[in-house]
Amino acid sequence: MRSTFGGIETMLRGLRAQQLALDTTGHNISNANTPGYSRQTVDMTATDPYAVPTMNRYQIAGQIGTGVTVTQIRRLRDLFVDRRTQYENAALGYWDARQRNFSHLEVTLAEPAELDTGSSIGYHLNEFWSALQQLGNANRADNIAVRSVVREKANNLCDSIRSTYRQLTTLQKDLSAEIAVKIGRINSLADQIAGLNAEIAKITAVGDNPNDLLDKREVLVGELSTLVSISIQSDERSQYNISIAGMLLVAGDMSCHMDVLDDGRIVWAHNGLDVQFTNGEIRGLLEMRDVEVQYYVDSLNDFATTLITAFNNQHSLGTDLDGNTGNNFFAGTGAADITLDNAILADDGLRRIAAALITGPWDNQVGNGDNALELARVLKEVPLINGNTLSDFYDSLIAKLGVDAEKAKVTHDNQKTLVGHLKNMQESVAGVSLDEEMANLIKFQNAYNAAARMMTAIDEVLDRLINGTGIVGR
Repeated sequence: MRSTFGGIETMLRGLRAQQLALDTTGHNISNANTPGYSRQTVDMTATDPYAVPTMNRYQIAGQIGTGVTVTQIRRLRDLFVDRRTQYENAALGYWDARQRNFSHLEVTLAEPAELDTGSSIGYHLNEFWSALQQLGNANRADNIAVRSVVREKANNLCDSIRSTYRQLTTLQKDLSAEIAVKIGRINSLADQIAGLNAEIAKITAVGDNPNDLLDKREVLVGELSTLVSISIQSDERSQYNISIAGMLLVAGDMSCHMDVLDDGRIVWAHNGLDVQFTNGEIRGLLEMRDVEVQYYVDSLNDFATTLITAFNNQHSLGTDLDGNTGNNFFAGTGAADITLDNAILADDGLRRIAAALITGPWDNQVGNGDNALELARVLKEVPLINGNTLSDFYDSLIAKLGVDAEKAKVTHDNQKTLVGHLKNMQESVAGVSLDEEMANLIKFQNAYNAAARMMTAIDEVLDRLINGTGIVGR
């Protein structure tokens, strides 16, 4: 027959189980605002009852229960949503890098028009063209005031081109520096995840659930997935093996590092192979530095080189106020060093502007403004780059920038909405609801009180049995 004291043991198990449930509820409430924390719940099951009746013991109506035990403290988490979020995080990081840097490019080029404060290349190109038109249409091409305006506007255009080129190359250097910082962060995250893998494996090996460590690792993996597209495999000890394009970054408690070379390449430190980035913020930054910004650097160079060559060719055909021909107007080799020719910048440089086209003998003529009009045509009417005029070529650059920037912004906003939706889905499973925890608190507290009251009742029964019945020894 069952032990006289069996009821006490049954209630003791109940007290322990409800106490553990209360402790877990308190842990959830304490971490209600902890980033990355997953709600935990206590799984309870009835302990094994007394054996079925046999011939050598009294028959009873049914099995007698022996109480409750806690099988595990379970972490509530949807792994499918986690993996989907990590995949979409990589896309979000990619488009975030592009959106941020396209916005920077728009500010650098002072386009669109609402960003133009009179410092853009397009603005100064139009001002220079207007000044040439005014010089060509003046009654006298020797008007020093108008010539002064032409030189000033041309100088402003050169300053704007050089400044824009310098800002573009500086942006590339800034991107390289940011990439180096992000690679260092990836290496650090890999080390931390490997360290957590080692701790998780030890705890899992003894049959426990390292819930808080799993949460901490998931936060690190989430940050890593924004920087680079990753693939995750979990082993029997709950360790993560993380790879990037087939190359292991984390393998159990071991991690691999990346290096940034002087030429900007990113390689694996242990074998020197190039790291293949298929998505994530790093890929976005690399594309902006090596493709997008470089495109505008090269295009601005083409613009400046063509301007120098074509404008000088036409200018050399004209005649200045002293009857000289063959003069250059611009100097330099491209966007980095374009400037006005020294002769134009000199004190008497205004006389060196070849605004006239003289077909007959000079004879100390004042001349006309026909060459100034031809120079204006060089800017806006003569096809020079891929069938486009200089003005149209620059306008096409700005149009491309506007389209690319808008695409990056719209896609980034859409991706941000998608990731937010996935996080809300995960929060509905893993998030702590204080209302629910308060309800659980009341439920577990009452269960604890009931178990304690039951133990008191059994104590009273035993007291009656031991002290109030029979007299031993008579």
